Amino acid sequence: MEIKIKYANLAERQQEIKVQEANNLRMPHDDFDPDWKAGDEPHGVMTFTDEPSPVVLVKPSEIDLVKSELDVLKTEIEKLKAKLGMK
Repeated sequence: MEIKIKYANLAERQQEIKVQEANNLRMPHDDFDPDWKAGDEPHGVMTFTDEPSPVVLVKPSEIDLVKSELDVLKTEIEKLKAKLGMK
């Protein structure tokens, strides 16, 4: 299910977010109206859905890179602890 809700100002926007989140909906889009300009009070249309957030897949090569960086950090922490006499 997807619903679109128009709002005219920040107070309306915040109130509507509370209502929709209480209904277990999430907001994937908040589109300002075309006439909105920076400095103006926000106004536009929010889209809410009950569909779950998309799953972000991480490449195995990225996981290996993070693991190796963590190993380097752990080694550096151990060196600092030894230098400070903390073990």
